Amino acid sequence: MNLRPLRDRIVIEPLERVKSEVLQVIMAEKDNMGVVVATGPDAAKHLKVNEFVRYGTMGKDEYLKYQEHFVDGKRYLIMSWKDVCFVQ
Repeated sequence: MNLRPLRDRIVIEPLERVKSEVLQVIMAEKDNMGVVVATGPDAAKHLKVNEFVRYGTMGKDEYLKYQEHFVDGKRYLIMSWKDVCFVQ
């Protein structure tokens, strides 16, 4: 991957949810977990590459804003480090 985020931006590789084969559940919720793969210079003070982060919702139906970017068919999310709720 050749993405270099600027300022306070980070690049996250979202983790796909594993759906149960037994129960059929309608999943209307967007991704909310992933791994940091790149950080901008301002974000590097707060987050490190390979950290597992959660960037869930702010309110009932209001999702945090991020941009999707595809590199070689792989999906990445570009967002501010401030949009991360917590690190595990």
